[in-house]
Amino acid sequence: MATDPWVYADKIDAFGRVGASITPAATDLDPIPKAIVCLAAGDVTIVPVDNANAATLSFTGCQVGFIPPYRVRRVTAATGTWATVV
Repeated sequence: MATDPWVYADKIDAFGRVGASITPAATDLDPIPKAIVCLAAGDVTIVPVDNANAATLSFTGCQVGFIPPYRVRRVTAATGTWATVV
């Protein structure tokens, strides 16, 4: 594989290098992503990294490209399509 001069994997503001579709669940995402992103319009309910399990936040009417302004450790409900950015 070629050398990647843009690797800053330990920095939160670096571009993601891996992505995956999200299936809402009662368990944490593994690994905890840098961000999640809306790929098809919908709603999402999340648990931010430092919130208690029951302390969810809901975002409704999210448009394609929306990124919640929190590090997300759990997605408890979602419509549309969501993906991780790791």
